[in-house]
Amino acid sequence: MNEIRVRDFGLFLISVFSLVIAGCASASGGEGMSRISGGAAGLNPRNTDNTRAAEDAIEAAQDAVVPNEAEELYAQARELAEAAIRADTLNPLAYRLAGIASIGTENYVDAGAYLEKAIELRPLYEFELVAVREQAWMNLYQQGTPYVQTGDYETATQFFEWANDIYKGRPEANVILGQIYAQLRDHDAAIANLNTAIAFAGSETMLQADSATANSWKEQLQPLPLLRAQVFADAGRFEQAVGTYRQLSAADPTDVELKRGLAAILMEIGEDAEATAVYIDMLEMSGLDSETLFSVGVGFYQSSDYRRAAEAFGKAAEASVNDRDAIEMWARSLQLDSAYSAIPAVAERWTELDPNSQNAWLILAQAANQNGDTETTQEVISVIESLSFTVSDLQLRRIGNGGAEVRGSLVNKNLKEGDAINLRFIFYADDGAPIGSVVETMTAGQVDMAQVFNLQFDSAEQVGGYGYTPG
Repeated sequence: MNEIRVRDFGLFLISVFSLVIAGCASASGGEGMSRISGGAAGLNPRNTDNTRAAEDAIEAAQDAVVPNEAEELYAQARELAEAAIRADTLNPLAYRLAGIASIGTENYVDAGAYLEKAIELRPLYEFELVAVREQAWMNLYQQGTPYVQTGDYETATQFFEWANDIYKGRPEANVILGQIYAQLRDHDAAIANLNTAIAFAGSETMLQADSATANSWKEQLQPLPLLRAQVFADAGRFEQAVGTYRQLSAADPTDVELKRGLAAILMEIGEDAEATAVYIDMLEMSGLDSETLFSVGVGFYQSSDYRRAAEAFGKAAEASVNDRDAIEMWARSLQLDSAYSAIPAVAERWTELDPNSQNAWLILAQAANQNGDTETTQEVISVIESLSFTVSDLQLRRIGNGGAEVRGSLVNKNLKEGDAINLRFIFYADDGAPIGSVVETMTAGQVDMAQVFNLQFDSAEQVGGYGYTPG
């Protein structure tokens, strides 16, 4: 279950990040307007020799064309502003200048603290400083962007954290940080940022923003409650996750992924009856893909409802006719449900895709024996005895919108150690049309020794199923 959630975080991060970039084009002055609405100007700024010199150094730095010169001037301005603070700890101008100079020296944590103090002493500054703070926020946001795009999330977080230190009048940095920390599985940091972003939806800044900006923010904030629930679930805090899943699923009963997540969490917390009801509801829905139907089958299988598990896995094998994993679980569910008459047709499909699976042949032999088919039983036993190696533990993992990974293990039964074993894995679309193949070559180990293998299939097409032929 964790693998599904973590994979979802990655997809979510990519898709929402593109929205965030578009949203950066529109700025809002709402934060300053909201906090000075009471009309309290606060303490008056007081010019001193140090503040005048600091202002001169900042102006010179802004006009400088040589980067090192600008940095040196900002550093001088910061020293002068800090000297002014030491001389008068209640002078809001000194803190304002120290904050602007700290932005110039890239000391963003200090810059944020200085500017907040300036606004605390003189609330009128908040409106006056909006442009400075938001521009610094945007610069940092844009600097962090390439690191997200290259997957260097840990470096990216520093820029977005700095952006939040400077300015809290936009939600995008918290949106991105919530997603990045979810991807890194830093659950507490993810939840803290998601909570901040979600709370922004009801802020005065949101209400005062122009319609284009507000709509962009709403679009970015809308998926966050679900992501927060996914983070809770990934952290094992299922009780905190299930309430959100219930609420969201009730609001959109046609959303299959919400039902899937809700049912999985209900199983985790022991609410088997409610989970089963959700799975039954899903089983009755039309148009589900094989992967979703497989997850429904797993839910029934885990709750020992093998009849419904077989139904779900059977539907998965209808949605993708060569879904080997679904066909295997279909046969196993029928076996556990003692539905022996239905097993041969399913087990034969399994052996066609997985001819060296000893388990597939054994289940077929057992069903034939239970059905009184002595001839088939003997034929299958002969096949089992003739296997020179067996394949087991096969599992397909689809990758995004195309390609797949297959894991499994192989056991040498009677081959000479060192012999080459070739398995051609064939991948299929949902309708059974082949879309490509990969040859896995292994060297036979000692008799009865298991060897694990892992192969990758690259394709632009969605993989529906797979099988192999020994060569």
